[in-house]
Amino acid sequence: MAIGGLAVFIGAIGMMIGGLALPGRYGEGTAPPNIGSLGTAMIVGGIALLVLGGLIVASAVALLANLPRSRALAGGLSAVASLLAAAALVVLVGATRKDPELIAAMLVSLVAFGGAAIVLGRLRR
Repeated sequence: MAIGGLAVFIGAIGMMIGGLALPGRYGEGTAPPNIGSLGTAMIVGGIALLVLGGLIVASAVALLANLPRSRALAGGLSAVASLLAAAALVVLVGATRKDPELIAAMLVSLVAFGGAAIVLGRLRR
């Protein structure tokens, strides 16, 4: 789970950099009139994923440290991450230009975080 959280964290940094660099991709060519606001969604989404990735890593560390209620926190964050991966998978499959590598990555994220949420959500004996 910590490795998945770190991967989300690193992906979020890449997403924010892509949003910041978007206006520079047009160079000297004709840019759209709203070039200043095109990368805003990528930056805001990257910040949200950065927070989620940091929380997943922190909850995994808390789980390893056996802190109270860390199991429920880690399970809840894993469930949120798996729901976000499921939503992204639906959007990617419905897109006109399908990216098989990205679809596979979202499917792996869905299974990994969903499995972690199920395992962490069950009652201890």
